[in-house]
Amino acid sequence: MPVPRPPSRAKVRLARVVFGLGWVAALAVLLTGPAYRFGYLDVGGIRTAFAFGASAALAAIIGGLALSLLLPPRDRRSTLLATGLAWLFRGVVMAVFAVMLAFLASRVVPGLDARADSQQLPGLAGLGAIAAVVIGFLWAAAQPAGTSRPGLLATLMGIAMGVAAAWVPISWRIAADTLPRLNDITTDTAKPPAFVALPEPRATNGGAYPTEFAAEQRAGYPDIRPLILKEPLPAAFARAEETARALGWNIVAADVEQGRIEAVDTTPWFAFKDDIVVRLTPAAGGTRIDMRSRSRVGVSDLGANAQRIRTFFARLQQAQP
Repeated sequence: MPVPRPPSRAKVRLARVVFGLGWVAALAVLLTGPAYRFGYLDVGGIRTAFAFGASAALAAIIGGLALSLLLPPRDRRSTLLATGLAWLFRGVVMAVFAVMLAFLASRVVPGLDARADSQQLPGLAGLGAIAAVVIGFLWAAAQPAGTSRPGLLATLMGIAMGVAAAWVPISWRIAADTLPRLNDITTDTAKPPAFVALPEPRATNGGAYPTEFAAEQRAGYPDIRPLILKEPLPAAFARAEETARALGWNIVAADVEQGRIEAVDTTPWFAFKDDIVVRLTPAAGGTRIDMRSRSRVGVSDLGANAQRIRTFFARLQQAQP
């Protein structure tokens, strides 16, 4: 019975290149947060590092998927299970390439993007790549004993690291392209809550709520509205302050007489500091709660401030008696 030849040295070297690209991409993205936190990078440096990491990740994913179609060599001793997994693997890989091509077409062909929700295609391609990696490992495990497969395993690991590394920069890019380019969000665009204890952060953003943000915010975040709690102001204030502390915010000021809470929220990875003010006023049947959240750096907050308001209000409603 003929013994299958091992992968060529060129293919094994290419597999190592894919593996190395996956590692480079993962490290570039992973170390960006600590580098910014400790002052080695600014916001522009984050964009540069993410662009480099995403490029290396895409090279690992695309190159790895293409190379994986050539690995391992065919073996006449393959079992029915191994053969089935091999064809399933190839089908998933080809489907991933088809989704990638559909996304690229949506970016270059006018009007095609409007006919399909192309922003979901990168995520679908990522899920397909992960599925290919899982099936590929099962395929490698199901192959006959003695079959040489180091090239396949290295390639699959490179693809997996590439997908993990690409997720953050690509998701940020999609958010920047689809969400309003705002860094200051409030539930009351006519009379936004004012910062008193945190008037001017030592960064690029600050000051009064930009009036030109109001129309864009209402169009992009129509759900960001005041919250009415069915309880008097003192009780609502106590629960709002408790909720803010439970969310890990650093309370800077809490004045029940003025109905104002000011706090700073620090993101875990980059340590971005966002300023928050919560305003409570008596309303018919209870207490009206307005909130404003602004980023100290960046032109776009990628939806973080709107999500912070949603999370805070959801927690308040869950705790409502």
